[in-house]
Amino acid sequence: MNLTTRINLILGATFLLGLALVIVVVPYALPAELARNSFAGFVVSMAVIFLLLVVVINIVIRRLVLKPVSQVIRMADEISDGNLRNPEIKVTGNDEIAEMLRAFNRMRRSMIKLAQMMQRLKAQGNIKT
Repeated sequence: MNLTTRINLILGATFLLGLALVIVVVPYALPAELARNSFAGFVVSMAVIFLLLVVVINIVIRRLVLKPVSQVIRMADEISDGNLRNPEIKVTGNDEIAEMLRAFNRMRRSMIKLAQMMQRLKAQGNIKT
């Protein structure tokens, strides 16, 4: 189960819990019609707030997690094909994703140095193809 699904489930459970609390809190002294209208308005407003939260959280997760991870996947595929010419991934922040990107950039620089060393050794005749 991915992170987005987990967050959506948590938000859904929170919404249902809030809904259950409102059902219990409606006082008996109110006329039934007023109580039904108030409850319907509350349910609609909670649904709208819930949907807005889901959209905002999904956008944030895509921007902060999925976009950098997909960049790493794309660059790893290119590096595995021998393409070391792409620029490093731009890293901002100090979270775990930023640390992963920094580690990937270090690995990429090491691969470039290794390839250059292999070319020098090959040019010197120490390595035969």
